[in-house]
Amino acid sequence: SALDLDPEHAAFVVELAYAAGLVADDGEVVPVWAPTSEIDDWTSSEAGHRWATLALAWLASTRAPHLVGRRSTGTGPANALGPDVQWPAIRGIRREVLRELASLEPASAPAAASLRERLAWRRPNRSAGVLDEAVDAVLREAEWLGVTGRGALSQAGRVLVPAADQPADTTPGAGAGGAGSEPTLLDRAAVAMSTHLPSPVDHILVQADLTAVAPGPLVGGLGSFMRLAADVESRGGATVYRFTPESVRRALDAGWTAADFVETVRRSSRTPLPQPLEYLVSDVARRHGQTRIGGAAAYVRSDDESVLDTMLASRELAALRLRRLAPTVLVSSADPRVLVDLLRDNGFAPVHEGQDGAVVHAEAPRRRAGTRRRGPGPSVSPVDRAYTQTLVDGLRAAEATADQRRAEDESRPGPRIQAMDPVVTLSLLRDAVADRHGVWIGYSDGHGATSRHLIHPQRVDGGRVRATDESGHEKSFSVHRIVGATLEG
Repeated sequence: SALDLDPEHAAFVVELAYAAGLVADDGEVVPVWAPTSEIDDWTSSEAGHRWATLALAWLASTRAPHLVGRRSTGTGPANALGPDVQWPAIRGIRREVLRELASLEPASAPAAASLRERLAWRRPNRSAGVLDEAVDAVLREAEWLGVTGRGALSQAGRVLVPAADQPADTTPGAGAGGAGSEPTLLDRAAVAMSTHLPSPVDHILVQADLTAVAPGPLVGGLGSFMRLAADVESRGGATVYRFTPESVRRALDAGWTAADFVETVRRSSRTPLPQPLEYLVSDVARRHGQTRIGGAAAYVRSDDESVLDTMLASRELAALRLRRLAPTVLVSSADPRVLVDLLRDNGFAPVHEGQDGAVVHAEAPRRRAGTRRRGPGPSVSPVDRAYTQTLVDGLRAAEATADQRRAEDESRPGPRIQAMDPVVTLSLLRDAVADRHGVWIGYSDGHGATSRHLIHPQRVDGGRVRATDESGHEKSFSVHRIVGATLEG
């Protein structure tokens, strides 16, 4: 609702910011998604460069925003930025769509149905329904991003075609691009889009109805101020902002003073500053901060103000960081028990009171160590030679059986399978499902022995892989028992 977009479009915007490295998990114990340090450089760069960064990130991303909200697993609908949106096959589909559009004459817009048929003919092994849905999603995303316009590849989008021809494991736009070197794909895409974008402006037109018109995209500093100090009322060739008590209060909360606020608007406006705006800022500033909220771990109150004066003047109590809140009340960031003990050590006679104001009489804690309980002494059972020989024979037989299984497994045709990270294995299996490709897996049984299997995965969900084996029978494999995998051939 904050973006004023439908859920699919909003999911695309969030996933695009993630793909471009502008948002990430903050890594805390209770993690949240937050802007990265890259966003400061991105927002301060030119509009064409910002677009090129997003377009190339979209083209290289292996995430499919159109899957958000789908119930693809037993855990519920897929969430934006969640693991269920990861689908490596979408990257290849984006590149194929871009190449098909680039093969047409400029300004040619093919019908979506013909484009779907073309890609289905090129990829006959893909599921028709899944491919058609993915192609439609790619066309929508390309339109939102400006890679296409009314179904035709834009001039800036045509510059991205070399990125579609790069191998899937390379990053589009990577390169030095230093002085004297060839411009990178990122630079070329930025220049191509910049010619179609309006030039940034450094002024606004303030009107008497408490609105301000920006006749174009505002330069960095002024744009940041207007987004903070006013609400966007409408967008288009020009952006209309409205100053409201809430927006002015938002700027004051961020540290702006009323004088700086008015001076910034006056300096940036090509029209005289209307008096209603000055009255609005003055009125909000007069009421701003009349009520204050803060935090304190403990308080000290006394009807004798001189006692509190002595506490404030004492150097020994400086660590308590006492602050006068009222003539008879001090507050501190120290724990109440620490506060009581330190005041008593310095000659005062405080008592601890509870939340209801009643005095709390706390008995001094008594330190006690836990009781050690003596367990039963060790018991030794005699073992005769026959029992010992039977035990040794059993261990040797188990070792011989394991060696025989290992030799039989190694003699089977197929590649040697190395242990892999489970995330990499899961991604490879999902790629195999999308491409209908055979996979060799190393599978550990309940006794810890690993055997090789050639399977053709059908689907991956709920921590299990449904696949057909070499004999054509459908089987189910637990993902956590798959120690490694490699594609057939």
